[in-house]
This record gives sequence, structure tokens and C-alpha cells, in this order.
Amino acid sequence: MRHEKVDMIFQAAVEVFAESGFDQAKMDDIAQKAGVAKGTIYYHFKSKEELFAGLINEGIEKLIEYADRYIESTEEPVAKFRHLIKAHVLFFIHHAKLAKLLLNEAFGTKERQRHFRGKIREYITLIEKVLIEGKEKGDFNINHTLETASAIFGAASVIVLQKLYHAEDHEVAEMEKDLPAILETLEALLIKGIVDVTKL
Repeated sequence: MRHEKVDMIFQAAVEVFAESGFDQAKMDDIAQKAGVAKGTIYYHFKSKEELFAGLINEGIEKLIEYADRYIESTEEPVAKFRHLIKAHVLFFIHHAKLAKLLLNEAFGTKERQRHFRGKIREYITLIEKVLIEGKEKGDFNINHTLETASAIFGAASVIVLQKLYHAEDHEVAEMEKDLPAILETLEALLIKGIVDVTKL
């Protein structure tokens, strides 16, 4: 079982990294916000880089678990794909600072980029699995499942991030009201682009 202080450190680190960026973030500030000694952070993480990598792991694993819960409720590929898109958008809205942090800072150093790409690939594999299932059942008309899964991840991420970047902190909590418009747009771009029209 993971130590509860690690959760406190992660929560504080998301706040500090989001406010200051990776380079300007200080372990002292993270420790203060987490309510722990700086030595406690170094007990669990050898460096700021390792702490950030831990955040990436945590964030992507939460995203995968969140999406899994949504898609397991149906066996029908088109419905499963719709659930996946909705889960992706809702996760980014509900974890706004983490979402921005992942997609901003993970493209920093080569090491962070490599680690980020590896973790994102796990999530893209989940998307691709849904696409392959739909293709095998004849519901999806696609040739390149991996490239399509990557494009879906990018499109669904960017449309939410665009909203997040233009929203004040107090407005992020109200972003669910934009959910119908976001999902309608993504459906027009993504679902109708890959689904056999006879299946809609």
C-alpha cells in the first residue's frame, strides 16, 4: 500500500509545477504545500525529475483507469468509442492542472519527452484496442489503427486544453456545461470519420 504522504506530495507537486513550471518549481515550495519536510520528499523521490516522472505515471494511470471504467459498461464498439471520448474529456476537465502539466512540461527535456511518450503510448494502446475491436466487427472503416488512435488522443486533448487555457481557475469547475458542445464537435470530427455510416 502506498504511503499517504506520497499522495500529499503528488497533490502539492501538481499545484506547484502548474503554477511555476518545472524549471522554476522548488522542492521547498512543494514540501511546504504538502505539509511535509523536504527530506520526506527526497525519501520517496531522489530528485525533482523523478518526482515529475512519478506524476506522469500517476496521471496516465488514472486516465487509463478512468477510461476503462467508462468503456467496460458496453460491448458495442461505437458506444464504447463514445464512452472513451467522454471519459477523456471529463478526466481532463476534472484534473485540469494535471492535464495542462502533463502536456506542457512533459515536452521539456529529452528524458521527460521519452518518459512521457512511453506512458502516453499505454493510453493510446487502449484507444487502439477499441478501434481494432470495432474494425474487426466491421463497425469502423479505418486502415491505420495506431495512427488513428494517436490522432484521437491529440484532438480530444487539444479541444479541452484550449478551453482550460482560456478559463480562470474559478471557471474550470463550470466547464462541464461545455461538455455537450465539446462532445458534439469531437463526434463530428472523429466518430463520423471512422464509423461505417450504416452503423450510426
